[in-house]
Amino acid sequence: MIRTALRFVQKELEAYMIDRELDVPYITDQVVDLRSIVLPNGNLNLDENKHVTLMLVGVEEERREGKRPHFMPGANNEQYMLNPPVEIDLFLLFLAHSSSYGTALDDLSDIIAFFQANPVFDSRKYPSMNNGIEKPWRLIDRLSFKLVNMTFEQQNNLWAMLGIKYIPNVVYKMNMLTLFDTRSQHKVEPITEINLEEN
Repeated sequence: MIRTALRFVQKELEAYMIDRELDVPYITDQVVDLRSIVLPNGNLNLDENKHVTLMLVGVEEERREGKRPHFMPGANNEQYMLNPPVEIDLFLLFLAHSSSYGTALDDLSDIIAFFQANPVFDSRKYPSMNNGIEKPWRLIDRLSFKLVNMTFEQQNNLWAMLGIKYIPNVVYKMNMLTLFDTRSQHKVEPITEINLEEN
């Protein structure tokens, strides 16, 4: 499900930047890259032919009160109970690393403009969100985005964690609501009678 979400963001952001930067030769599959910017050995891992690299830098569970199980009908009037959907926050790092510093700043502006125009994606409005996904536990229902305001200390910690020097960037918190994993279902007895008598 995380890969589904990040690939969708990659494709949508790339299409937006190509459309927005008509005066420069931005080519499909040559603008936004999805990869770890650091290899396991600590070496930098940026594709110099791309303008922007997207990387996951953190995951948190969104804890809410009142999450309830979901009930799904089955064959022969049977009912199945599913665990509540998982809601997680992913922290996404967008690096603008064009060889031209001016172009990198334009790319950074494009990223911010993209999320300002599209703070929420849902599977009803964007049916392509789950294109090609066959396994139900990889499906997602909604993505929402919020810019993370990082202090200089937090930025320093991030770059120290990555082990590289500063590159123009922006971090967004993406809240992701996943669909249900139907493998976790279990059969429940249907309600056949309601007693309205008062004690």
